[in-house]
Amino acid sequence: MKQKTQKVLSVIVLSIYFLILYFMLDYTTDYPLWVLLSALASIVFMIATHELGHLIFGYLTGYRFISYRIFSLTLVKENGKFRFCLSSVPGTSGQCLMAPPEKKNGKYPFVLYNLGGILFCGILSLIPIILSFFLLPSHEALGMCLFIFGFVSFVANLLNAIPTNGKSMVNDATNIRMALKSKAARDALWNQLQYCALRAQNIRTADMPEEIFFLPDEKELSNILLVWQAIADVEREEDIGNYEKAREYVYFVLDHAPYIFPLYEGILQSEAVFLESLLGYGSARTDNFYEKLQKIKPLQNMVSFQRASYAYFALQKKDSEKAKKAKETMQKIMKKIPYPAELAFERKQLEQIENLLTNHS
Repeated sequence: MKQKTQKVLSVIVLSIYFLILYFMLDYTTDYPLWVLLSALASIVFMIATHELGHLIFGYLTGYRFISYRIFSLTLVKENGKFRFCLSSVPGTSGQCLMAPPEKKNGKYPFVLYNLGGILFCGILSLIPIILSFFLLPSHEALGMCLFIFGFVSFVANLLNAIPTNGKSMVNDATNIRMALKSKAARDALWNQLQYCALRAQNIRTADMPEEIFFLPDEKELSNILLVWQAIADVEREEDIGNYEKAREYVYFVLDHAPYIFPLYEGILQSEAVFLESLLGYGSARTDNFYEKLQKIKPLQNMVSFQRASYAYFALQKKDSEKAKKAKETMQKIMKKIPYPAELAFERKQLEQIENLLTNHS
């Protein structure tokens, strides 16, 4: 019932949005270029102010700055110093990461931090809309451009306030709803933020406190936050060198989760291909995974997929040409990794593949 309500709300919001936009564009045929530029500028404005809202409300509730990203341009705080770099996360156009405050009696503030982007961007988007009504009678072009600017930003931001079921899309409202659902999910959200904070401090996954890693109960694997928790557990075991255990964790999630957010499913299947190839367990299931992965475009720019491709072709398929291409692509992506700890992890996995190739030659 809740899922149907969410879908209905999304359809209503989008229908109203496109209806108003249609009439506005029809009304502004004398200056279409300015209207188009206003709409495009509003998207950048929405992303910037939305992420800034997370930053402001995060500071107000005790969070600490890690990074702020708009598209690929990222401001990172590392060892007390700020630096710019280029990075991206598939499925996101912006992101503000902050380290969470310490828990008190097992609790910590998370609602305002997640809600901050919606509130801040929503309020700022209303300003040009209000101004447009004052300007329209005397300055029609400027007033209409302001209205389009605020309206597009407001509605795009509003969609973040409608929680999804996590099957195909995740937003801030989804995180809040999932975290409110169970203590395990709240712990997973805190662990995720703490994990990002430690990585920004150049701490390897293997060296992070054991307390932020736990394998979720299979009954809770419909919760996207707990699927992330399992993915972090897989990475930790790989970093330690427990590849058999990492493989066990991967299949635990793939076999027991009722559904998995597509990007997370792709990451898990990539790790399955990597681990099967590394451990010499190649199977028809691995081939099936890899065939599916090739069709998921966002994965092509992820180092984990290219690592899996390299291992798959080098160790399992013995295709040196495709293995070489995958390795070169992997190394290109590695140059864009913003954190040395993450880079060290990928280099270690690359060395594992290289060592097996040397031993088998």
